[in-house]
Amino acid sequence: MRCKGWKMIDHTSCDAGGVSVGTAEAWRGIDWSRHLGEVTVDGRRVKYVDHGDGPPLLLVHGMAGSWETWLANIPALSESHRVIAVDLPGFGGSDPLPEADTFDGYVRTLEVLLDELAIPSVAVVGHSLGGLVALSFAAALPERVRCLVLVSGGGAELSAARLRAIRVVFWCLAAVLTIPGAHRLLTTPAVVRAVTKPAIHSGRDVPVELLRRMMPRRVGPGFMDAVSRGSAQLAALEPRRITAPVLLVWGRHDRILPVATGQQLDRSLLQSRLVVMEEAGHCAMFEQPEEFLALATNFLDMQLIDRKGPATDRASARSWEAPRAEGDAANRYGDGNAG
Repeated sequence: MRCKGWKMIDHTSCDAGGVSVGTAEAWRGIDWSRHLGEVTVDGRRVKYVDHGDGPPLLLVHGMAGSWETWLANIPALSESHRVIAVDLPGFGGSDPLPEADTFDGYVRTLEVLLDELAIPSVAVVGHSLGGLVALSFAAALPERVRCLVLVSGGGAELSAARLRAIRVVFWCLAAVLTIPGAHRLLTTPAVVRAVTKPAIHSGRDVPVELLRRMMPRRVGPGFMDAVSRGSAQLAALEPRRITAPVLLVWGRHDRILPVATGQQLDRSLLQSRLVVMEEAGHCAMFEQPEEFLALATNFLDMQLIDRKGPATDRASARSWEAPRAEGDAANRYGDGNAG
């Protein structure tokens, strides 16, 4: 059997890791207001969701995202983990960083959040900008990070042309969201799919109700500042300082951060494995949620049980083997590996 995104919504088990097909729809039946929380970091409100029990897992969204970026994943992950999904400063319900703050403000936000929740160490899952935040957190506070899962994560230096293109995309989105009534227009099915097309390989496979929930409702003052801070951090980050095991999940059709970027990042990390998902773009975690969940949960289980200490030389997370599905699905796991 092949587990493929949203196209099989029933309760049959997926051979790729025991995740039941249909878990990606479980978010619909949860009263999320019961799981919302708030902490104060340097006088600023930071919103988060806290769901489930078990080893703690911190989810960090990307640009234009919020904790709702992970709606398709939180219910399944929370079956075996305490899942904390944060709104980074300037996104979702969190107040922005002061204009003069550097990228370190995002790292401090995660540190204080975990302190307030009395969590000494955590596995971190980050998407895009959130991947860069996760790597920066692991570099600054290695004792607090057990392992990392990055979905099309920032961390490799980008060309000036690509950085300009990314700025233009988010500047356009920010400009549209300032128009009165724009959010109502942006939640119509045709417009939702058009707006998300640069990030999603096959938008018709993702329920429009989920895309509506994830669309930003406003543009805060910290929205575009995050792009500038991220650009500066890409030049400052030293991936070889990161000793935690890292699973890199990339979509073959990622038009924002191509697979070559993931390969570059994989080569620069001490202990990593790059897995390419053939039917995904920039947002594999909700484009192909069942396949992503199978990979992520298998990796997390192995690392949280078998972690033998920090890496000191280049390795490829050999204690972990990607789960295999039947048929042609088996051949695509691990084909992005550089190590």
